[in-house]
Amino acid sequence: MLNRLDTVLTQIRHRCRSLTEGREWTRKTAIIAAAGAIVLAGSTALTFLGGETDPSQQQAALSISETPDVKAVTAKARARVAGGRLSAPVITLPAVTRSMSDDTFYAVVENAIDIAGEDRLAKRFSKLSEEQIARERQCLAEAIYFEARSEGAKGKLAVAEVVLTRVADKRYPRTICGVVYQGAHLATGCQFSWTCDGLSDIPREKAAWDRSRALAAYVMLDVKWEEVTGKATHYHADYVAPYWAPTLEETATVGKHVFYRWGNRKPAKPAPLQDS
Repeated sequence: MLNRLDTVLTQIRHRCRSLTEGREWTRKTAIIAAAGAIVLAGSTALTFLGGETDPSQQQAALSISETPDVKAVTAKARARVAGGRLSAPVITLPAVTRSMSDDTFYAVVENAIDIAGEDRLAKRFSKLSEEQIARERQCLAEAIYFEARSEGAKGKLAVAEVVLTRVADKRYPRTICGVVYQGAHLATGCQFSWTCDGLSDIPREKAAWDRSRALAAYVMLDVKWEEVTGKATHYHADYVAPYWAPTLEETATVGKHVFYRWGNRKPAKPAPLQDS
């Protein structure tokens, strides 16, 4: 393997010399070609250090974020970013849609967080301290997890939408934690039952918790995703019939939850959204 590396490096040196000496080659062309040769050397060196890689293993290790549909969404977003990752306008971040599979959905979420960078939340919530932002994200992740950990991606997004819609509604507390834990100190009257049921609030399912945390960070970035609940402020499981349901306007069914918002109109019942 050392001989192979030496051979490649020798070839690179000769190729760069021939490129720079030839009259028909411009200096710019020579620099580009030399850069390509350096990349080739780096690739060969990595192969040497890590050993030969089985092509089948490379294919198996290909992450969902490298699939064409996800790469297309991300590439389109990155192409519109000007002045660096952290200065990107909100609309440049990849957005999830209702038609995406769960794998694609979560890959887009992770890619958007990566593009946004670590400082994006701090810039958006500039009036909050780093600790307060972390707490807001934690509260939203807890709501997503405990309300919808067995739901698919769109079912989790639906819960997040309800929390954020309430934050924007003057009838509710003005913070995420305030909305999530509203009435939690009461034996009855809590807005989310898991906050006052007396059970442990420690997440036990790592995969569901990791996805809940990622989704919480994603929606806090204010990405213009395709909404699934129609600005809903309420929801219930599809196997119960709460007394308040007839007083509100039904907006959507996502997974095993039925969603509602304030209003007096009586629209036609919307078609359920199948949550994968």
